[in-house]
Order: sequence, then C-alpha cells, then structure tokens
Amino acid sequence: MSDRHSGFLAPYRVLDVTNYRGVLAGHILAQLGADVVHMEPPGGSDARLQPPFSPDWSERENSFYWAAYASGKRSIVCDPATDPDTWAQLLGSADILFDSAAPSEGRPDWLDPAAIAALNPKLVHVSITPYGLTGPKKDWLDSELTLWAAGGPLLLTRDNEGRPLRISVPQAYLHGAATAAGAALIGQAERLRSGAGQHIDLAILQTLPQCTLGAVLAESIGHENFVPRPGATLSGGKGGPMDLSGSGSLTRRSKWPIADGLAEMHLAMGPATGPSTNKLFAWMIEESALPETFHDWDWTTLHGRLESDISWEMLEEARRHVSAFLARFRKADLMQIALDRGIRIAPIETIGDLLKSDQFAARGYIATVAGPNGDYSLPWGFGGECSEGFAPPAAAPRLDADREQILEDWSATSQPVENATEPSLQPLAGLKVLDLAWVVAGPLIGRNLADYGATVIRIESAKRVETARLMGPFPAGEYDVQRSALYETCNAGKLGLSLDLSKPEARDIVRSLARWADVLVESFTPGQMARWGLSYDELAKDNPGLVMVSTSLTGQSGPFASYSGYGNHGAAIAGFQNLVGMAGATPVGPYGPYTDFVAPRFGIPATLAALDHRRRTGRGCWLDVSQTEAGVQFLAAQIAETSVTGRIQGPMGNRDLAMAPHGVFRTNAEDSWIAIAVQSDEQWERLAEIAQIDEPAWKTFQGRKSDEDALESRLEQWAARQEVTVIEQLLQENGIPAHRLVSIEEFGNDPQIVARKHLVQLPHSLSGTAVVEASPFHLARTPAEYARSAPCYGRDNEDVLRDIVGLDAATIEALEAAGILT
Repeated sequence: MSDRHSGFLAPYRVLDVTNYRGVLAGHILAQLGADVVHMEPPGGSDARLQPPFSPDWSERENSFYWAAYASGKRSIVCDPATDPDTWAQLLGSADILFDSAAPSEGRPDWLDPAAIAALNPKLVHVSITPYGLTGPKKDWLDSELTLWAAGGPLLLTRDNEGRPLRISVPQAYLHGAATAAGAALIGQAERLRSGAGQHIDLAILQTLPQCTLGAVLAESIGHENFVPRPGATLSGGKGGPMDLSGSGSLTRRSKWPIADGLAEMHLAMGPATGPSTNKLFAWMIEESALPETFHDWDWTTLHGRLESDISWEMLEEARRHVSAFLARFRKADLMQIALDRGIRIAPIETIGDLLKSDQFAARGYIATVAGPNGDYSLPWGFGGECSEGFAPPAAAPRLDADREQILEDWSATSQPVENATEPSLQPLAGLKVLDLAWVVAGPLIGRNLADYGATVIRIESAKRVETARLMGPFPAGEYDVQRSALYETCNAGKLGLSLDLSKPEARDIVRSLARWADVLVESFTPGQMARWGLSYDELAKDNPGLVMVSTSLTGQSGPFASYSGYGNHGAAIAGFQNLVGMAGATPVGPYGPYTDFVAPRFGIPATLAALDHRRRTGRGCWLDVSQTEAGVQFLAAQIAETSVTGRIQGPMGNRDLAMAPHGVFRTNAEDSWIAIAVQSDEQWERLAEIAQIDEPAWKTFQGRKSDEDALESRLEQWAARQEVTVIEQLLQENGIPAHRLVSIEEFGNDPQIVARKHLVQLPHSLSGTAVVEASPFHLARTPAEYARSAPCYGRDNEDVLRDIVGLDAATIEALEAAGILT
C-alpha cells in the first residue's frame, strides 16, 4: 500500500462498489486517510460517464466527475458473478463497504446484506439508494432532479415567474453520499465496541429535507402558509414581490449588480440583522451617497415605522440608492469592506473565482494533482490546519490500475477490530459532547451524534437568542422562540444549559465541561473563543484528548477569517448563488443558507475520524471546518473542469448536460408541477408515445439537445392538461424517472416519508409534542434513538450542573441569583 495513506483513518480499508450516486462517500474517507479501493465492473464505473468531460482526455478517463470524486482511491476491476474468489478476498479484507445500486435497476445477489455478512460478519455495509431499501417507492426510478422534487428543496427555489429551479450542478446524490460517509463511521464506532458489523440502509430522499430549513415540518405542526406561494408580495402587494432566494428570508431583493458581477446582501431589519444595514447606511453617508431623508433610519426598529411614517415607496427609493452605490465597487472591494466594517455583504463568486480565491490559497485548500491525462485542480481536506488528519491529495486512478498491488495489500484481513468485548449498545454511547454552536451547521453535528447515543450538552443564553429560535415554522403559526421547529430538529436529543458567556463565572463552567467532554463543537466568529480564554490550546492543557470542532463561515485562518455572515453569504462565496437561475438571467441562488446544509455532512465524518484516531493515539485535535470549503466539495468536478478547460459552469435552469428533456413542467392545477428526466433514447421513445409527440429529429439525444426550446414547449403544452399524480404514476410505470413537486402540505403524508418514519414526534413541555426529522439512515442492529426534544431555556440546568459539573445546590442557587444561568 502506498505511504500516502496517512490521516485519521489510515488503518482502515474501504471497498467502494458505488456507481455515480455514491462515489463521493469513499472519496471523503480517502481524504481522511482510509485505503479506498473502487471495485469497478468490466468497462469501468458509470461514474466515469458523468459530465462534465474533457474534450482532450482519453475515453473512460475524461470525466471530471470521476476525476474529482474518485481522487484518492485505487481501482480494480472485478465482476463478482464471474470472479467470486477476488470478490471474497476483497470483501473479507474490508472494514467498510459502500454500494449504491438502486432497486429499480435490480440489485445483484452478491450485494445481499445477509450474503455479505456471511462472508465478513465484521463488515460495516452501507447501501446508498434513492428512496431506501424499504417503502412503497423503493423501486421507483430516480434522477437527481426527481429526488430534488421529492425531498423538498426544489419547491422552495423559484424565479420571479414562479418556476421551481434546481442548482445547475446536481446536488442530491452528493448530499446522500456525504451523509453515508458519516453513517459508515457511526457504524464503525459501534463495531469497535462490539466486534460485529451491520448493514446501514440510507435513503438519499431523506437527506434532502434538511435543505428546506425546517419548512417541511410546517404542515405537521399546523403552521399554515409558512412558505409563500410564487408571486407572493410583501404587505399585500404594497412592498412588491418577494425574493425567495438567498437565506430564505422574506425580502424584496438579495442580488445586487456590481462592477464585476453580483453581490449577495439583504437590506435586513430587526435587532439581529438590522445592525448590518445600519453600518451600510453609515458608510453611504460618509461617501455622500445617501440623501438626508434616510439618515435617521434605524434598521433594527424600522419595521415598526413601515406604513406609518415610512412608505413602501420610500423603502424602494432607498434600495435604488443602495443599488447605485454598490454598482461602483468590485468583488474584492466589497469583501474588504465587509471585513473592515462588519457589513453582511458577499461577492457572488463563479467557479473561476474559486480557483483564484485568496482565502483558499492562504489555507492551501485547492490542490493540483497529476492525473492520467495531465494535471487538474480540486478541493482537498476539510479540517483546516489539522494536517495529520488528512492524506496527501492524489488523482483518480485509471481503470484497473492498481490490481496487483491491491491483491497483495488486501491478502489478509484488516486488523483494527478485536473480537466482541461489549454488548451491542447505541454506537456512540458514552461519547460526551459540549455544543456551543448556533443556527444549523454546527448544531446538526451534535444532533446527529445524539441520535446515536452521545450525551450532548447544548449551551446558550436567552440574552442572545439563537437565530434558529427566531425562524419558523412554529406550532399553529404562533411565534415563540421556545417552540421553533427549525430549532427543534437541529437540537433534538440534547441536554440544555443556559449560560451568559459574557460572565467569567459562566466561562469557568464551560472550562469544567470541556474537561469532561470528548468533543466540543462551536461556531462563533473566529477569535471569540480565544478572547474568552477558551481557545483549543487553553482547553487542551486540561484535556489533551479533546476534539474541538470549529465551524465558521470561511475558517479560522486566512484573509477572510473574520468575515461574519450567514449561509446565504457562504453560498455566494462558495459559488452556489451563481448556479441557480435561467441561462442569461440574473441568478436566483439556492433557498436558505445552503452551505449550512452541506457543512455538517463533512463535520460529522471529520469528528468521528478524529475520535477514532484519538482512540489509537490518545491525542485530540482542533478541526477547522469552514462552511464555504465544505460547500466547495460539492463543486469539485466543476473546479477540475475549469482548471483544465477554462469553461465556467453557470446557471442553466433545470436543463442538464447529459439528459434531454430534463425539466419541471406545470400541470393542470395551481402550483402543481412534474419533474421529468429522460436518461436515454429509449426513455424518450416511451415518453413521446405517452405525450403523443412525433418528431423524428428528437429520437437521439443530440437532436433533442439541439432543439431544447421547442422540445420543452411541446412538453409544457402536454403537461398543462394532465393531473400530476396520474402522470407521475404513468411515467414511473413506463420506466421514466418522474416525481411530482412535493408541497409542504403533502410532505408529511408522502407514503415513502411515512414508511421510512422520517418525521418523529417527541414530548415537549410547552407544545405537548415536537416534530423533528429522523436520521436519514437506518442501522440494522443499533438504530437511532431520539431521547428527548430540544431543550427549552434552562430545562436541564440543575441536572447538568449537579451531576456533571459537580456543583452543590447552594452554588447553583448563587449562580442563578447572580444572573449567570440566563
């Protein structure tokens, strides 16, 4: 085995038999140091056939998708049906197995979990499938677009005409595969305790509702009309149409033309976000760019003045002045202003900009590797300066390039697992986690650990209300920071401790808990923990085994480290805001704080890998998980492409590089849509017969792609006369991937969501019942357990301070009286 397999997971062997759906899972573990062998069928993995392609590289080696997501792996060709001995050798030597064969395509007998367990009972086997291996839709045909429609994200991202739009770089399979990497390491943690493997059934569908920012929970808790309909307006039309992109805020505008592109910014109101707009207006006043009419506007309280002494027309005039002012500046100028003045504005970067990023260069994040056809670039590593945790970057392998070396290296069983020493418990039972994170990205790390048995203590203060508590949906639509469904789903299973961290006594309690903890997760602006005397170096003096996970927007180092913003700004810096919209139009951007949805999928495997390394070495570490860097991992193929060809992927509506037709078509009811993805000429032939379209030129992909406007127009005319559930079923029955656009009202009753038990009810002291999303993967022996609802303020103060910190009743009372426990 090559000595490049350093990193947290260096002792482990991963057998990867995935297709294009799951190829990222093994790539993540390869970055963390595992020896990942991609076992390919004769002719190669179909991941080698996914766009984008190099026009100059050799066939089967010219896919940038493969170049990106197979990097760090080795390749061997094996057909278990004709070479069972090699299959048995590889399987018997592996610690983890990934597969992603869809039931709709006919899963081969050799992937049967029972048969695999018979060959290697210590193996952790993860199946990554579109809808899961159980439930009424398990055999449905899929595409990235149809899953995006089924899981919720497509519903929420609209242009000004109300069209649902996907991200033009396919994302659904990447969410599923990245989640599978964490699932495998949860299974691995249990295996190290019990000595036994198990099967893990992951449904890509269930990973996608996370990208709706809790919106899919609205109907289940009675929050009607939580998501505005397309064409909705502010204040009954007086405020103009809503812009539903960006952070998911109900805002008039979030994209601003500047000298060399676009910037992402909300003219935000309210106590939490209004200060940023005040800073913008103060800057404009300094530059004599704002009339006196607006000088006294305080955006923290402005909402209360609307329609009394401030009209919507005046607000629109203010926007015009902002637009004219920002148009002078370039992206680099605005980023520096954001850093210097604390204004929440971000340049909307392109793929080309990412390759030139000063931040990524300073952190060594974009690597150049020598591939079979030449050099290319890709993002590598997602833990900041924790270099010992990650293997050196390496290119994707040629087909069967490593056969002899693999068979030699994998000639004996991998050694890390002893015989069973403990009974089967929850995989992470006994793990102790201190959670100081905010909003979505950080809290979801602790939530996932709690699902599988970790004791997680969440620290927050009512004096500075956590942003997720301010966002809905809310039970019966009644605003209450103690009952936000978004907060609930990000924090279920945790204990709660209220601490005012501005007080030294509160920080002393954090130090005590950091001595107790195995993991500390925080998401403050870089430098804040150090200013409190809670830096990793300080905490590690008392607990050298501590794994500290810092998840900030741009990372703890580099010229952008002090940048403060939300996930919509992260999506701008990471290139996503530029990838949603119609070709040639101003991009829409993805719904919600998109990098917040991606980052936990990297933070979780990084944390678990660091814990595994600590088990073997006794050493903790500081993981710096930048949310923008994690997001860029989902654009790795496009970065590789641009580095070689110079082509820069932009927004392309719902069209696809490899499929036509590929779109979302309005049906015969209000806001009712069907997503259709034709993957072959044979599928088109069947669709053409159903839709009664007879165009000989469209029989080939090239013919359809070259006439896409006319093709889509014909399908729009046909779909507009159809009832959505009827054609959804008809298309599936005829072997064509299709799915209706699932509404918020339908989501909780979708038969697959119900069958997979994706929505979980938990007792809640104020609501009676809270509804949260379940884990998207099912462990056969040790499934997730949901111990409690998310904490109300101070719910567990006494238990934590008495039983874990070790304080007596008198001390706790004194802390309460002094205002420390608020």
